[in-house]
Amino acid sequence: MFGIGVVAALTLSACGASDSGSDSPKIVVGGSDIGIAALMVEAIEQAGAELGVEVEYKPMAQKTAQIALTNGDIDMGFMSMVNLAAAQEQGHEVVGIAPTWAANSSMLVKADAPYRSAQDLKGEPVASLHRTVSVFAESYFVLEDMGIDMEKDYRLMLADSGGLLQGLLDTGEMKAITQYEPNTTRMLFEGSYREIFHTSGYWQDKGRALVPSQNWAARKDWLQDNDADLIRRLASRATEIAKTDASIYAASSDAVNLPAPEGTDLLFERFAPLLLLGYTDENLAAAQEELDLAKRLGLIQGDHDVTTMVLRDEAGAQS
Repeated sequence: MFGIGVVAALTLSACGASDSGSDSPKIVVGGSDIGIAALMVEAIEQAGAELGVEVEYKPMAQKTAQIALTNGDIDMGFMSMVNLAAAQEQGHEVVGIAPTWAANSSMLVKADAPYRSAQDLKGEPVASLHRTVSVFAESYFVLEDMGIDMEKDYRLMLADSGGLLQGLLDTGEMKAITQYEPNTTRMLFEGSYREIFHTSGYWQDKGRALVPSQNWAARKDWLQDNDADLIRRLASRATEIAKTDASIYAASSDAVNLPAPEGTDLLFERFAPLLLLGYTDENLAAAQEELDLAKRLGLIQGDHDVTTMVLRDEAGAQS
């Protein structure tokens, strides 16, 4: 699930000769074996096969992976823009080398609930994940734009998992929850729930570029010591595969807990449009706005220039 903006870290060991004796560079990918992270593992394994990079997957806890990345024990992982800013504040030179996906959280109610808008829920009990998790920030930014303070205008409860959020909605203890993928699609597929708003859909309707909320990230020193262009192409290709190939979703049916093809096709329909194929002036400007809001929320301490936090490929594909 997303840590400040992270579902689960995917990490790479230094590119070098593989243990099998092959001359191909070897990348060890670690992270959650459930949810969107597992789907991206499928994508990066396929990208590695195309580019001649041996990809080995190892399950790894998100918090462990992020610490290992900044400490230099591993080489690459998923980080949000807020994660990258926080790493800078801690003295770590970690940069985004390719975007992955934009905000994917939603506000959900029971299908038969009377609420039709976020405003209708003012004064009601609403549950979210904790402030340090991207679902909270994504929803907070949208609600603030609507003129709603999530922490003041709702009777807000913070929960530890997406499953707990669904349980709180099912029992009626909460009237609405903020949820994330693939949990949102799974709930909608079940048919007993309704979406009040989708964070990225809200910003798209307002004409704003989608923010690269999640990014393939690596340390600058590691990039300097390895084939940075190959690493960037691997990350970019993995995102492209996840954006265009529905079979990746079907292959991840167990990991995302959706039946194939009906459920995984719905996830592909909802999630693939959120995958971003490159950094652009527009999506980085939108990311800068969210970094400024993150500072006001206390998620980061200082001011950050988002353009210093990413390795931009000027000739790359546009999102």
